[in-house]
Amino acid sequence: MISDPDVAADVSRLLQQTFQTLGESVVDVNRRCSKEEAAAYREKIGDIFYIIVFKLLEPLYEQHPHLKPSDWDQTQVP
Repeated sequence: MISDPDVAADVSRLLQQTFQTLGESVVDVNRRCSKEEAAAYREKIGDIFYIIVFKLLEPLYEQHPHLKPSDWDQTQVP
């Protein structure tokens, strides 16, 4: 995937920030939209979470295990 450790660290940090921001958007949508809209939004964000975690971060952490947060296995998609 990404061989340069510095680039991998930057990508890890940015994707984790993205993951957190998307999670915050779900909380906001749940609070401010109808149940139907919120459910549709959560479904689409869930697709994005899956890609971030399993298609990007997990392979990155396999190649650069030192970047994997110690609580990573407890903080993945609920």
